[in-house]
Amino acid sequence: MTHARTSRLLSRTLLALGVVAFLGACGSGYLDQDRKVKATSENSEVFEVVKAYHAAIQNKDLDALKKLISPRYHENAGTTEKTEDDYGYDKAIERLPMLRDNVKKIQLRIKLVAMEVGEEFATVDYEFVGRVLLTEGGVDSYKTWNDFNRMELAREGSEWRIVGGL
Repeated sequence: MTHARTSRLLSRTLLALGVVAFLGACGSGYLDQDRKVKATSENSEVFEVVKAYHAAIQNKDLDALKKLISPRYHENAGTTEKTEDDYGYDKAIERLPMLRDNVKKIQLRIKLVAMEVGEEFATVDYEFVGRVLLTEGGVDSYKTWNDFNRMELAREGSEWRIVGGL
């Protein structure tokens, strides 16, 4: 077999595998591999925000993150019994430069677990697995984590924006 023919065959095989992988990743009208979240137009709109959030974190793109966060953002820091650790939009935006300044490298995977979408509000439950190379006080260290999170979104005009759960 000639080099050119082998190269064409390899290219076609890789293209076919890429198409199969792309179609099979969400497959048969679902947004996730576990087939828990149907690929309705409403779910897909919300999922696009989650994907944009993931890309912004991966790329340390603070401007993209700011566009995703609603001015109505509120975080209770996981404590419902006290309010002194709660914060809103201003504090969330204030913390974003830490991503750029303290994170040298980041690897983040998000796995969709569940989604509920209403007319004005949506929740997205996901598992995340991450590894970062942090610089704190001039010292570099790797941190890894695996956890679950719930992102809350609200429709603002024609767009979905994050109102909780960064």
